[in-house]
Amino acid sequence: MDLQNNEITIGALISNGAAKALLKKEFPEVANPLMLQMAKKMTLASVLNLARDRYPQEKIQRVLLELQAL
Repeated sequence: MDLQNNEITIGALISNGAAKALLKKEFPEVANPLMLQMAKKMTLASVLNLARDRYPQEKIQRVLLELQAL
């Protein structure tokens, strides 16, 4: 999947069923429908910036690689 240098919007990202399932699996506490709806217009880079204090960098990098492989 082309993450557009992490400038892809969350809305575009979750329109891919496999990507949405991966995010729900890896980040279930923030992948609820309300949170996803609020974040739809945000870029992946913006969300990653917010997530860096909450999740280990290794996990974020692994998920990014898995998203790119889709």
